[in-house]
Amino acid sequence: MSLSLDFCEDRDMPRVFAIISDAFGKDHPHISVLFPNHTTIAGRAQGAERLLQMKQNDPHARFLKVTDTATGEIVGQATWLIYDDHAEELELSGDYWQNEEDRQYAAQLYRGYLAPRRDVVRSAKGAVVCLDILTVEPKRQFGGAGSKLVQWGVEQADQMGAEMVVEASVFGRHLYEKFGFRVLQHCKVEVPEQWVNKPKVRFFFMYRPAKQNAKQG
Repeated sequence: MSLSLDFCEDRDMPRVFAIISDAFGKDHPHISVLFPNHTTIAGRAQGAERLLQMKQNDPHARFLKVTDTATGEIVGQATWLIYDDHAEELELSGDYWQNEEDRQYAAQLYRGYLAPRRDVVRSAKGAVVCLDILTVEPKRQFGGAGSKLVQWGVEQADQMGAEMVVEASVFGRHLYEKFGFRVLQHCKVEVPEQWVNKPKVRFFFMYRPAKQNAKQG
C-alpha cells in the first residue's frame, strides 16, 4: 500500500470527521461528550463543520491527511497545534448539546482534559508542538498511516527546538513511544460531585523533550 501525506483541504472535513468517529466509536467518553451523536448522519455533519471552523480560524492548527494513492481514499488524519510563542486558552463554545447541563459537563471535561497540556505550554512559554488528535480508519490501522502523521509533527518540533505533548489512549501510547514520547501522567479527568456517575475519562499524558541545538542546526 502506497501512502501520501498532505495538508487537508476544506472539502476533506466530512471524511476526516468520519474517520474520527469510526476510530473512536462509542468507547471513548471524551469524544462522545464533546461531539454529541457523532455516529449519526447529523452528528457527523455537525462535527465536520466544527473541524472546518477550527481549520479556518485557528492559526496554530495544521490539519493533515494520509491518502491511499491507489484508491485516492483518505485513511488517516491528524491535527497538530504549533505554538512558537503564545497559546490562547479558549473555552469550549457552541450550541451543540441538548441542554445546559450537557453543555456544562462538556466544558468541564474539555477544561480538565487540556489542563496538563496547558501547564506544559505555559512553562515552555509557547515553544510546544501538540498533537491534538490522530486517528486512522479502523480497517487501515497498523499500515503506516499513523507513523507518517506522527513523523511530520516530530520533524516540525525538532526544527523549532520545541517540546511536544499528546494525550494518548492505551491504543496510541506505543506508537508515540516509538517517536520518543514518554508517559508523564496517567490522568483521570476530575468532575464535580453532580457528575460522578458519568463515564470516566482517562488518558496517558505524554511528553517529548525539545531536541537540543535544533535551531542552530
